[in-house]
Amino acid sequence: MALNAETIPMRWPAGPLDIARGEKVKGFTAETAEVLRKWQDPASLALVQGTPINCLVVSWGADAAQQQALKPLVEKGKQAGLEFVGLIEGEANMPAAVAAAKAAGLSAVAMEGDAPANAGIPVIPWNKAAQVRSTSSFPILGVSDGVFPGLPQAASQAGGPTNLPWVDSNGAPLLITRALAPDKTVWIGFAPPAQAKLAAEAYVLAVADPASHGARWVISLDDQLRADLAAKKQPAADTWKKLIDTVSFFEQHKELRGYQPSGLLAVMSSFAGPNFETGEEAVNLLPRLRQPFRVIARSRAASASFAGLQAIFYVDKEAPDAALRKKLMAFVADGGTLFVPSKWPNPEGAPAPAEPYLLYNMRKVGKGRLAVCKEDQPDPYDTVADIQNIMSHRTDILRLYNAPSSNFLYETTAQGKQGVIHLLNYSRRPGGDGPVFFVKEPHKSARLVSPELASPAELQWVPQETGGAELTLPRLSVYGAIEMEK
Repeated sequence: MALNAETIPMRWPAGPLDIARGEKVKGFTAETAEVLRKWQDPASLALVQGTPINCLVVSWGADAAQQQALKPLVEKGKQAGLEFVGLIEGEANMPAAVAAAKAAGLSAVAMEGDAPANAGIPVIPWNKAAQVRSTSSFPILGVSDGVFPGLPQAASQAGGPTNLPWVDSNGAPLLITRALAPDKTVWIGFAPPAQAKLAAEAYVLAVADPASHGARWVISLDDQLRADLAAKKQPAADTWKKLIDTVSFFEQHKELRGYQPSGLLAVMSSFAGPNFETGEEAVNLLPRLRQPFRVIARSRAASASFAGLQAIFYVDKEAPDAALRKKLMAFVADGGTLFVPSKWPNPEGAPAPAEPYLLYNMRKVGKGRLAVCKEDQPDPYDTVADIQNIMSHRTDILRLYNAPSSNFLYETTAQGKQGVIHLLNYSRRPGGDGPVFFVKEPHKSARLVSPELASPAELQWVPQETGGAELTLPRLSVYGAIEMEK
């Protein structure tokens, strides 16, 4: 089986290379080193037998000792139908490492930067989100700098200007990567916090956060869990089962990976160089404002549909080319609102009456508005909050109540007949009351699916006097998805 969209990867640290790296890290113990030796034993593969995991990502390099140590593991795993990817990190002699991976029969290598010429083996680009490369012909793209999701680990977990607590999520970089490379399957790598012993729900969230954003986590376990699994301790086995059950849940609902983010607002950027930070911050903040949105890569905007959009936030300081500017202004003339930076040259339209409390100066263009930022370096939160205020809450298609530590992502099929609301609780603790969604558009049906439920739960629509309807959900510890049909 070649690596493809159905491949489910797991990080498999083992052998002398991982031990040598671990010895440079504070807190690394002799027990941890011994576990890494046990994980190079082919007998350790029993852990993934009978699970959806079908690919192991191993540390690789031009290191003969590591290659020799992993040889029995790779041979036994391939006999069992497993694929192997060699992760090359900080390798000075990459061509030699790639050649050794081919000779060892690995399915692919993952590495930063561009593939060596005539690699002779598939190469997965493995870069930080800000340097994502979409030019590779291989169907899988890696993001190397994910974060373990949840509430921030700092002692003070202060809320932001939203009065909602900040959360650590991979949603923003994954939505951006999907927009830049919509034809790729995205893998994201992140490890548990060092020296952590995590609850099972932490691993459920670690699977659900990327999966709900259309990507796959390269599953990575904390040192203690690896040690306890090697020792066959029951609490560790229970945690592992819950993790695997969550992976299986998303495989049972893999049709949702074909849905696309939806909303009345689109964030448009090249997401390159300095534009990445600004664009990512907007995409990161909008879920905390409960604002459904789409992401449009500027490189693909010429062929992108603006149908169904009320507004577009053009992030980049440099103006678009003439063709894209013409398309954007046609969107405005037809009734849309375009938010642009202060450096937008020769702004179209006539100035509207000034509103001093707004961050944007409004200009009338046809049936719509061009909104030009007043400041060169506006606060990111003030920017997206002002965009939301100008769009007006009267147009909200979704609202979420009773879930302060949660984000949601709204997606629909291409035809718009089916929709899904992914709800992620980053506190990993159910609240006192169940979450409540307001949904503006009428739907025929709605049901809740979750790895926390034995079977789907049909939800009841409660019509509201002002229009729309509410859906009340049961209390969820980590994740649930509302599947809706019009």
